[in-house]
Amino acid sequence: MALSTTEYERELHRLTKLVEATKIINSNLEEGALLDSILLVARQELDVERGTLYFVDAAKGELWSRIASGMGSLEIRLPMGQGLAGSVAATGIPILIDNAYDDSRFDPSVDGQTGFRTQSVLCTAIHNRAGAVVGVLQLINRRDSCFCDADLAFLNSLSEHMALAIENTLLHRSKLELDRLERELRLGRDIQSRLFPEPPEGIPGLEVAALCVPCYEVGGDCYDFIDLEGGRLGISIGDVSGKGVSAALVMSSLQTALRMAAPLSPGVARLMEQLNQLMHQLTGGRKYATFFYGTYDPATRTLEYVNAGHYPPLRLRGGELQELESTALPIGLFPQNPLHAATLHLESGDSLLFITDGIVEAGDPMLNDFGEDRWRALAATLGGHSAARALDEIFQAVRAFEGDIPSSDDKTAVVLHLE
Repeated sequence: MALSTTEYERELHRLTKLVEATKIINSNLEEGALLDSILLVARQELDVERGTLYFVDAAKGELWSRIASGMGSLEIRLPMGQGLAGSVAATGIPILIDNAYDDSRFDPSVDGQTGFRTQSVLCTAIHNRAGAVVGVLQLINRRDSCFCDADLAFLNSLSEHMALAIENTLLHRSKLELDRLERELRLGRDIQSRLFPEPPEGIPGLEVAALCVPCYEVGGDCYDFIDLEGGRLGISIGDVSGKGVSAALVMSSLQTALRMAAPLSPGVARLMEQLNQLMHQLTGGRKYATFFYGTYDPATRTLEYVNAGHYPPLRLRGGELQELESTALPIGLFPQNPLHAATLHLESGDSLLFITDGIVEAGDPMLNDFGEDRWRALAATLGGHSAARALDEIFQAVRAFEGDIPSSDDKTAVVLHLE
């Protein structure tokens, strides 16, 4: 049946309004701009005093909104099922009431805080194409009359467009957050790389080489070299439990404390006791670090050290390997940790090989570990090599073993060679 002139004009007006509203809603990706766009549509068509667009976080069972029109900038969070908006989010059923205070689901606390008086309310769910509720639009106090079914029908006609705009906005927000996180991680990696010192030069009869390769942007491995009184050299290598940012933060704190305390410490055992107490205070025993610290005296060619649960360094002499076994538990587990120092006498031609367990735990495409036997066999071939060449061969061998498999742990190696 053909439409009358009046019906045709009414339908044309409705379609025109929908097209205009759709353009406005889809014109922005920012959360605040999206809310302003949707409320602009509501003000133009329905003439409301206030409105709030809630985003649904299904994973947390919450609704949240960063901006409420007319109330300044604030963040609102409420559980699914609570209040008018929460009820709509939970059920998908719209609410249209003339007097909010007559509805037991209405929470008047915001009115009490702001002095605003809520009267009529239209609250409707925004469904995506799959039928899931992705948002809730709550409009308050239509100025010229109460809300009616025609108002609800108009908003329902826009629901799919609003849902698409919401999902695009949340994707945009996630991308911005990922971009921010990537920038911070790149900065963190740059900062952490600067904490790794260049291997020392000019120590009589000693060559030093070192490299750390984190599996993420930042990691929990570290090494350090510290100039000490009398020409001695402090040497450390450590591995904080876990990976990523939290491990990197703990390790940077330990490294800073080590650099400050080492020149003042009366001995390696006392210094490690102090680091153990610091780490336990920092993490409450929730994290620990395997840690090796020693002081090398070029005048006597002796190394005094504490190995706090770190993967045993190897002394290579003429093809024979000697482990520098643990002399204490890893640091940070307990507030008190009995730490004992040991002494190693070195000779010309000796090499010392320090690694973190990321080397031996490197995996190949068949899920085999590089392993201790392969590590010891590789180490035995490095006799007579310069420190730099030995370091390069270690990482070449591990990379060749891994193939295209992504690293699952940080890898660090330090090589000392006595000429």
